[in-house]
Amino acid sequence: MIQMEEIKKLDTVEIENKVTELKDSLLKAKISKLNQGEFDTNTYKKIKKDIARCMTEINSRIKG
Repeated sequence: MIQMEEIKKLDTVEIENKVTELKDSLLKAKISKLNQGEFDTNTYKKIKKDIARCMTEINSRIKG
């Protein structure tokens, strides 16, 4: 899980790249669920929260 302090240290491009990586890992988790029939919902929720944190920081920088 990414902490908000870590996100604030990154520049906007790095945060956008991190969002892309997180979305890829989310997709991989969904694919593994389909293949194995087994899915860790905690991992899914953590990835979604990390994406939300990153998007919050990006939006605050755009507005600010």
